[in-house]
Amino acid sequence: MPGAVLYARVSTIEQAATNNSLPVQRTKFHTLCAQRNLTALETFVDKQSGRNTERPAFQKMLAYCRAHKHTVSCVVVADLSRLARNVADQATTITELGKIGIDLVSVDEPNLDESAAGRLLKNVLGSMNQFFSDSLSEKTKFRMQEGVKRGRWLWVAPLGYRNDVLTKKDCCH
Repeated sequence: MPGAVLYARVSTIEQAATNNSLPVQRTKFHTLCAQRNLTALETFVDKQSGRNTERPAFQKMLAYCRAHKHTVSCVVVADLSRLARNVADQATTITELGKIGIDLVSVDEPNLDESAAGRLLKNVLGSMNQFFSDSLSEKTKFRMQEGVKRGRWLWVAPLGYRNDVLTKKDCCH
């Protein structure tokens, strides 16, 4: 029976604790595995940004795939944005997996194959995921700069400080 490696990701530890994304991703994985008669071999979960590949579980997943390339037929993700938020990293990862005979399967994007249209779709979705991440980063930086200019404290208060007694001079020396 073919084997699948499952890779899930949320952007922050807080998201892992407060939203429903990880359970939803796991449900999608197990539904797809049942439909395709795949054995779920291992599940890897990261709780950090997908803007680069320096994620512990991501690196462990790749190492597992290399070590078990004869038993792993595919890596399953809920969607491409869970794999990477950087189009170059996405392409490198898909290419590396392909070189060792492992397909990438996206539950929400079932048309990602090696046809001309499937390759185009991977590139378009990868570019859109990177754009979303880059755009969000720009907006966040701008909002933080504006908040500091207005004297707002944007970070967790240092140990021993009470949030209600901080002043502009405390955060904007």
